[in-house]
Amino acid sequence: MILSKMLKQCKKNKHIQIFTYGDYDYLSDGSVAGVIDADVDDWTAEDCAAAIGISDDERDKYIFPPAEFSNVTDFEDAVPLENAIELPSGTVIQPFMLVDRRIFFVKSELLNIFDEFRDKRYFFGSDTLFIMRDVFTVGFINPMRVNLNNLSAYAADLLTGLNASEEAAFFDAGGQMEIKEPSAAESEDEA
Repeated sequence: MILSKMLKQCKKNKHIQIFTYGDYDYLSDGSVAGVIDADVDDWTAEDCAAAIGISDDERDKYIFPPAEFSNVTDFEDAVPLENAIELPSGTVIQPFMLVDRRIFFVKSELLNIFDEFRDKRYFFGSDTLFIMRDVFTVGFINPMRVNLNNLSAYAADLLTGLNASEEAAFFDAGGQMEIKEPSAAESEDEA
C-alpha cells in the first residue's frame, strides 16, 4: 500500500503535505508523492501525523500547508536505464533518459514506493517524474541534482576501461556487447 510507504517517508524526512492533482489527493514528503489509496475519505495531514505517532505539540514541525499541483499537459516519455548507480555515499540512483537523450536521476528507494504497481510508465513534465498506470498518476518524484562533471568523468573512465577489456577479451562472456565512442554511436543513430 502506497500510503504506508509514504507515511514512513514523511516520518523520515519530517515533512507531511497533502496536495491535489486532478481529482486525487497525494501525500508528499517534499521529494516524492504518492496517491492516498486509503479506504478513508478526506485523509488529512493531521491523520498522517497521528498514523506515524507524531504528538499534537510536534505536528506543526512536520505539517506543511496543502497545495494544488497544476495540470501538466506537456509530457515526455522517460525510460529508466537498465543499471542503477551507487554513489560513494551509498545512495543508489536510477538514471532515466528522455527522447532527446537527456538524462536525469532519481533515488531508487523512492521508486520502490511504487513497486506494487505493474505495467507502470514514466513521464517527465514540469521538472517532475510522473509514475503512471494507464492514464492514472500514482505518484511523482522530484529528480535529484547530481554533479554532472563527476558522472561524465566516471562514464569516460568506464568507457575507456570497457574498450580495453574488449580488446583483450578480459572477462568477456562471449562478445554480447559492442562498445563505441559516443560520437560514433551518435553518427550511426543519425544514419
